[in-house]
Amino acid sequence: MYWDRVVVLNGIVDYLLLLSAAWLSGLPLRRGRLALWAALGGLYAGAVFLPGLEMLGVPVIRAAAGIVMALGAMKWRWRPAGVFLLLAAGLAGVILALGLAAGSPSGLAQRLYLADISWQGILLVSAGFYLVLRFFMGQAARHGGGELLQVTISVGGRTQTVTALHDTGNTLRDPVSGCPALVLERQAADGLWSPEVAQVLAESAAPEEKMARLHRIGCPVRFTLLPFRAVGTAAGLLLAARSDYIEVNGRRYPRTPVALSEQPVSDGGGYHALWGAAEERGRGHEAVDVAEAAVAQSAKAG
Repeated sequence: MYWDRVVVLNGIVDYLLLLSAAWLSGLPLRRGRLALWAALGGLYAGAVFLPGLEMLGVPVIRAAAGIVMALGAMKWRWRPAGVFLLLAAGLAGVILALGLAAGSPSGLAQRLYLADISWQGILLVSAGFYLVLRFFMGQAARHGGGELLQVTISVGGRTQTVTALHDTGNTLRDPVSGCPALVLERQAADGLWSPEVAQVLAESAAPEEKMARLHRIGCPVRFTLLPFRAVGTAAGLLLAARSDYIEVNGRRYPRTPVALSEQPVSDGGGYHALWGAAEERGRGHEAVDVAEAAVAQSAKAG
């Protein structure tokens, strides 16, 4: 047995599994954090074979160590940690299937566990495993096209930046103007409102009732109601604010509706908004490149 190979190989596999679990859960890819916990997992795998530490190899302790590693890497969120454990179980199933095909499942599993293979084999298996996970798991995590985006929202002169998932399955639009809408968790938008407006929005009331109350207090932000349909909801209304603009990847979308959701849009909390539009160019909603706009403004000033 080569102790260093046990640590390295287990660390690499743990990192790939953690990375894939983060993709599938829609979490921001904090690669440094994932690498740290994967390295701790690799060191634990090596510690099992050190004199006097054989107790660490007891199945219950192994399972507990895997759960702690997953929770730590996923910022103590249970659902992403559960995804990691399912992926680990799937990998074990693949190893068992390969062993059955080779006629000796226990022998293959033992060789992999002890890293009793060449360094070339380690690099080849790790690279191939990463590419498979990157292609299949990464595509599955895209939800119809989405990477995580940093979106700056400006409403009534107040600005706030949130993380959004680019999800082409989100087709919510203003029925009058046709503008695509940004779906934003209401709890993540407190920085956009005055205390009076925030208090009304936090009330437990129907969207139309909130809109009426906002009108009565003289809210300077224009609100509207957007009809929507979703899984489990045949028809509903979302309260939406007309923004000054939202900025996505250096492009501004003026007067974009910001629909407020009372429910989280992400299971793992890795993002707080959904943006379904590509580079929209249409009547009343032309995407403006921020750099181009700045140059044009300077030219006018000159």
